[in-house]
Amino acid sequence: MRTLRIIALLASTATAVAAQEREDRTLLTQEQMTSIINEISGERAMHHLLELVPYQRVRLPEEYSQPFRESRVIETFARQYGFSNVKTVVYQQGGTAFQPTQGELWMTTPKLTKLFDIHDLPLALPSLNANGELSGELIDVGAGRAQDFEGKDVKGKFVVSSGATGAVYSLATLRGAIGVLAVSAIGYQRSVDFPNQIVNSTVPAQPGTVAWSVTPEVRSNLSALLARGEKITIRSVVKSEQVPMKAEYVWAQIPGDGSTTQEAAISCHLYEGVIKQGANDDNSGCALTLEVGRTYIKLINEGKLPRPKRTINFLFVPEIQGTNAFFQANPDKRKTIIGTLNFDMEGIRVAMSRSFWILQRTPDTFPSYLNDIAQSMMEYIADISRERVRFRRSLSGYAPTQPVESPRGSKDAFYIKIDKHYGSSDHVAYMSNGVPSVMFITWPDMWYHSSEDTPDKQDPTQYKRAGSVALGALTVLTVGTDEMAARVVQENLGRGLGRMGESHVKGLGYMADAKDATSLTRAYAEARNAIRHQTSIEKAVVRSAKVLWTDTTLGAKRVASFEPLLDQRAASLLNEVKAAYQLQALQRGVAAAEPVQSAEEKAAALLRVEMPTAANAPAGNAPAGAPGGAAGPGGAPGAPRGVGGAGGPQLPDEFNAELGLLFRKGITALELRDFLSGEFTPLPMEQVMAVLRAREAQGQIRLVPIKK
Repeated sequence: MRTLRIIALLASTATAVAAQEREDRTLLTQEQMTSIINEISGERAMHHLLELVPYQRVRLPEEYSQPFRESRVIETFARQYGFSNVKTVVYQQGGTAFQPTQGELWMTTPKLTKLFDIHDLPLALPSLNANGELSGELIDVGAGRAQDFEGKDVKGKFVVSSGATGAVYSLATLRGAIGVLAVSAIGYQRSVDFPNQIVNSTVPAQPGTVAWSVTPEVRSNLSALLARGEKITIRSVVKSEQVPMKAEYVWAQIPGDGSTTQEAAISCHLYEGVIKQGANDDNSGCALTLEVGRTYIKLINEGKLPRPKRTINFLFVPEIQGTNAFFQANPDKRKTIIGTLNFDMEGIRVAMSRSFWILQRTPDTFPSYLNDIAQSMMEYIADISRERVRFRRSLSGYAPTQPVESPRGSKDAFYIKIDKHYGSSDHVAYMSNGVPSVMFITWPDMWYHSSEDTPDKQDPTQYKRAGSVALGALTVLTVGTDEMAARVVQENLGRGLGRMGESHVKGLGYMADAKDATSLTRAYAEARNAIRHQTSIEKAVVRSAKVLWTDTTLGAKRVASFEPLLDQRAASLLNEVKAAYQLQALQRGVAAAEPVQSAEEKAAALLRVEMPTAANAPAGNAPAGAPGGAAGPGGAPGAPRGVGGAGGPQLPDEFNAELGLLFRKGITALELRDFLSGEFTPLPMEQVMAVLRAREAQGQIRLVPIKK
């Protein structure tokens, strides 16, 4: 019977593959996609992960004088699988940092209890330099705000708090406290849902003091004892060694056929500080990237995938800093690499973490053909992985048409989302160096940056699905034929029509929500702006695809013919919006007046936004920070992205990354507002001007009058 069921399943799958509905097509052939799906292994990706980070551990001091463990694992596998030019590159050396070798936190009264040991939970000790032994009474300071210290004598004592470790430490030590036990959770809900989780943080402790991050459960238990009148004494024992500071990345390649100087890249971050070691963030991305390369090499050798024309760079780096270091050492790559796939947090079981697997598109300030390659592959794998009810009696029965599942993985639905750009990973560093890049990420991640980011949360099926998407997209990006270039442009055009339609729907919604005649006219203006903005983006997307042709000059000619057609599309949508506006006005009994610029908009149209010369250098040319993060090994990752954190008036968070990039474009204040409103949602001109004036006062930008 088992044999008959297998034969029936194979026959059903073969029929389903032949069906070739829209969602069963993508930029590669069905045979090529099936080869990828059959070979890519979620189990092997898990094997990589378990070699990289079997558990969160205390890094040995001697590791700092040789390649780190993770680098050695990547190199070993890469050589075994047949990658070319495999090497570990040390890009920063000099100075020292602290590496703890012992860290124990004890409650000595009312009973002797070891609370934490860094060899159990390395992230419990954020003050890496807190050498010494300290003992003192414990005082509860509640949320750890300034007012929570009032009337409490904490001098020479430890404090326990539900507040963030670093912030409480600063307030407590100012008042003479010698130690802090605080909760480093990300958000209240995380501390409720996961009471035994410690979130990564770093505290540069002053001599004679120490900071510990404790779990919400331990904090609650200690506070309860104190509330009952118990006297608690705490003892902290920390030993650290000074180690040589360094940063390194692993670089490997699959060489092209020599017919072009163009290249591509696939990236992940192997380090985010060298103390924090996350299974999902981002050893999962590195485990996946390694498996993508192994599969590609094998399928090339078997003749199931074409040998790439473009050389592929596989980069396993310290987040952002490592990518920038790569470009600083290899400046020619800014011109030769035409696109990058960045994988940051890929393998978590999404159903268990309430997550989606998300594609973060390039921002509208960097329109690219690359987005649609990634989206096409992502939607393809999602569609064939689901049971489609209309096929239940014919093609697939009660099963997916072509299951993409791992032997020891889940059979969960493949929850995906195509989303707008968000920064904070290496795709930002690529784009700051002129290279288009998209990011794939699982979000939310309930164990992000914490002691619970361990391999048991990972799902081999998620790896297999993500790997199939990754290799499909990488193959399209690197095959390097003019035929594929034309197919990608067609994908851009088809999906661009959908995006222009979305801008149309968005604008119609603005008008539907209008409350009166004035707001209706304003909504009509915003609807037109949304369509015009998206049209300009779609034209830029098509233009960007010229690089895919063997002869890019010829490619530019090939794609130029579509621009007037996109304008025709826009004109039709604008006519529909106008008709809808007139209908809305008629229904409300008001005049359908044509929008006119406000006084604020007229003034903004005569102000050009410029950056001071020193601040206008590309982000990729900025010096990298200390190895392991801004604070050295184990420090906070990278510098802030965008313009968040500036004082004065602020735009909503989602606008800020684009705002910072638009500062470099040399456009007017009105054009800047229209761009942001078109990409996201309408912004009042006066709100934008308040932000721009504040940035000007801080010296970040100049508002230069334009002569009439």
